[in-house]
Amino acid sequence: MSPAPSGEHQLAAHRLARLIEDAVEDAGRTDLYVVPAVDVKISSELRTAPTPDVVVLDRRPAGVSLPAEALALAVEVWSPANRQAGRGAKMWAYAEAGVPFVWTLDPRHGLIAHRLDQGVYVPENVVTTGEPVTITASPVTVEVDLARLIAF
Repeated sequence: MSPAPSGEHQLAAHRLARLIEDAVEDAGRTDLYVVPAVDVKISSELRTAPTPDVVVLDRRPAGVSLPAEALALAVEVWSPANRQAGRGAKMWAYAEAGVPFVWTLDPRHGLIAHRLDQGVYVPENVVTTGEPVTITASPVTVEVDLARLIAF
């Protein structure tokens, strides 16, 4: 069993969820739902049932475990305890399931917004400074200010 995420981890995930939800509302997208920390029905040879920190769904959430095809975006906040192999396994599982966008936030290194391209995630937006950056690898554009996001 993994230890519970740290307070810093949870705060960053919460801030990301709020940012994304505001962008969804600003875009007038009533067909998208922002949900924190839910199990996803994904099974790959490397990973089973990941729990992203935040997801954007293209349908109303229902049940305990959501189908992978409902994910328009998965967001992972990496903690120091996340080993590189575990990170890779999650990314592989999302790619195999066809999740179109994945964001990864490592508070020490920044945020990378990936777009799925021919079964492989390609970094489209990289946020490493305190300057606001518009994320386009997403179902809606989202303005991210890393300094505000990870200010603990």
